[in-house]
Amino acid sequence: MDDLDIPDDELEDIEVIYSDGEDDCEEQPSEHMIEDANEEEIEAEVIDLSILTFSKHTKSVFCSDVSSNGQVAVTGGEDDIAYIWDTNTGDVLFECTGHKDSVTEASFNYDSQYVVTGDMAGMIQVWSVDQKKLVWCFEGDDMEWLFWHSKANVLLCGCHSGDVYVWHIPQGNCKVLPSPHNASATCAKLLPNGKQLLVGYEDGNLQLWNIKETTADWNNSQFTTVTSLDVNQEGTLAVVAPSSSIIKLADGKVTATLLPNEETEIEVATFNKESGVVATGSLSGQLCVWEVGKHALRHQARIECSVTVLKWGPGTKIFVGATDGAVYVCDVKTGLLLETLTGHKADVLSISVLNEGKRILTTSDDGTAKIFNVK
Repeated sequence: MDDLDIPDDELEDIEVIYSDGEDDCEEQPSEHMIEDANEEEIEAEVIDLSILTFSKHTKSVFCSDVSSNGQVAVTGGEDDIAYIWDTNTGDVLFECTGHKDSVTEASFNYDSQYVVTGDMAGMIQVWSVDQKKLVWCFEGDDMEWLFWHSKANVLLCGCHSGDVYVWHIPQGNCKVLPSPHNASATCAKLLPNGKQLLVGYEDGNLQLWNIKETTADWNNSQFTTVTSLDVNQEGTLAVVAPSSSIIKLADGKVTATLLPNEETEIEVATFNKESGVVATGSLSGQLCVWEVGKHALRHQARIECSVTVLKWGPGTKIFVGATDGAVYVCDVKTGLLLETLTGHKADVLSISVLNEGKRILTTSDDGTAKIFNVK
């Protein structure tokens, strides 16, 4: 087995464990323990590799997204504001004002005609990008999550009450998927057919909704809680955190649990749309790549801090955001660390991919958003 080819300055915070070959799924991955620097040394040695820093926000920057052409970004933060800005120059195109709490959700619709911004208090605003003006707004219950339909001007929003709202924009026509047990709707994912919505609830319920009929296709109540989830490209399987359970979407039954021996739960999990593998990250710093069909651990890495964000790039490349402010770029096929992108001085809170994976936009608890070139 070849040694990892990682520059010396990238070895301080990461220990990589990997396997290669198709017949060694049952073998225990090897480990390289890397001595970790203390927090003061890490902060003092941060080298900013970004090509642009956006620093208009005055507090933590929670969320980000980029337009389909990669030219325009939106970021939202703890300062109760979202900015629409040019990704080449960092110039502000316009400000999304009027929020009453931290802006935790911000995203472009499918054709980048609109941007939605949402705050924790339940203020949701839709903006015309070309006209630079507000076109629709709604104020309701405390918001948990908010995203666009993948193929239509439809907004989906989960609330602390457990209700899920579905709006046609800009008309504002609304459907409500009522909370099954009055527990917060903590996360959701639209299935590839665009007609069903998988929703996870704080009390451990997982429910597949038929959006048009506002009825449930099934409900699974066996979990303690559900904090995040993802769905595969075929719309046949889901992965649920923190239990790391694989769910069959036809009937809601658990088919496997993907946890390494030393872990009891995960923070985040995501399917790779091309290869079908699942990547999981935990607060202990464990990053695992699983072959779903065999329920086998293919690669394992340990970052000496918590994993906060996982975001797929092109092919089998994955971007791993962490509490040390770095983004680790890995290849899940080979198990190699490709590069480490440094510059943030606090937790990485979001990652958006632009220019076909040649650049990424990151946001952080340090109050900045940064754009990095990717090799």
